[in-house]
Amino acid sequence: MAASDDEIEQLRDSVRDFLADALPSATVRAAAEGKGFDGAAWTTLSASLGLTGIGIPESFGGAGYSFGELGVVLEEFGAALAPVPLLSTTVAAAVVVAGDQDEPKRALLPGLAAGRTVATVILGGPLAATFADGGWTVGGSAGHVPDAGHAALFVVAASVGAGPEVVLLAVDATAPGVAVRPREALDGTRPVAAVDLADVPAVLLGSGPGLLDRARCTLLAAVACEQVGAAARCLEMIVGYAKTRVQFGVPIGSFQAIKHRCADMLVELEAARSIAYRARDQLADGVTDMAMASAAASWCAETYVHIAQETIQLHGGIGFTWEHDAHLYYKRLLSLQQMLGHPSLHLEELARLIL
Repeated sequence: MAASDDEIEQLRDSVRDFLADALPSATVRAAAEGKGFDGAAWTTLSASLGLTGIGIPESFGGAGYSFGELGVVLEEFGAALAPVPLLSTTVAAAVVVAGDQDEPKRALLPGLAAGRTVATVILGGPLAATFADGGWTVGGSAGHVPDAGHAALFVVAASVGAGPEVVLLAVDATAPGVAVRPREALDGTRPVAAVDLADVPAVLLGSGPGLLDRARCTLLAAVACEQVGAAARCLEMIVGYAKTRVQFGVPIGSFQAIKHRCADMLVELEAARSIAYRARDQLADGVTDMAMASAAASWCAETYVHIAQETIQLHGGIGFTWEHDAHLYYKRLLSLQQMLGHPSLHLEELARLIL
C-alpha cells in the first residue's frame, strides 16, 4: 500500500511533532551522556503511532505501507537524532519481510511491528553458518553493532562453508552462546556493542546473493534517508543563526560570503535528498539496485559531512562548545562511518558495479 503525497506530508508532520514533544534536545543530550534510550518514547512510537510496523504487511500485524513511508519516518528521526533503535529495528524487519521463509515471518514480525521486539542487523561481520541435524547454527564475531545491547533479535548474514553461498538468519539475542559486549561509543544516542556468537541456534530467513543485496540496499537507503534528515536540520540551524547573529551592526546572514555558503549547502542537500528518495522508492517498488544504493550512501554521507562541518564553523565560537547541539550531529556522522564505512568505500563499490 502506497500513501498519497498528502498522506506522506501528514505523516511527516505527525512524526516531527511527536519528536519535538517526546524527544527534545534535553532528552537527546541525556541519552548522549549514557542514560540510554527513552523507553516511554519507544512505547509511544510503537504502540500508539505504529511506526515500528509501518513497513510490515497488515497480515503480520503491521501498517502495510512501503519503504517509501518508512524512509520519511527515518528522515525525521535523523533530523532529531532520536535516541531510539528505530532504524535498526525497522531495517531488521524489512529483511525478515523480504525473506523467502514464511514461518519466521509469522513468528517474528508481529513482535517487531508492535515494538515488543527490538532488533538489529549484522550484515558485514565474518560470520559462518552450519546446517546439521535439521537445523542451523552460526558462529563468529562482529565488532561494531548498533543497538545490540537493547536488541532481543539479531538478523545476520553468514557464509556457508568456503564457497560464496550466504544465508540470512535470525538469532535470539538471549540464546546460549551469545555474548554482547558494550563498547564506548562516540555517539551516545546510538550505543554500539561487540557481538560474539558461539555455535548459536538460528532460524533461516532466506538464502542467495539476491536476498543479501536486498538487505544491504535496505540498510544503505535507510541510513541515506537518516543522513538527509540530519543534514537538513543542520542547515536549518545555520540559517536560523545567520538571521539572528549580529556582527558590525547587521545579521551575518546579510554577508554575501555566508549567503553563498548556505546556497551551496542547499544545492548539495537537495541533490542528496533526490538520490536518497530514488533509492528509497526503488525499494518500495521491489527493485534491488546496489549501484543506486551505493551512490546514495556515498553522496548523502559526503553531504552530511560537509554540512555538519559547516554547522560548527559558521556558528563561530559557540559552535565548538558542548552546550551547542552541533557536536551531536557531527558525532552521529562519525558513528555512521564506523557502521557503514567511509563514503569513499561506497564510491568504490559504485565504480565496481557500473564499470
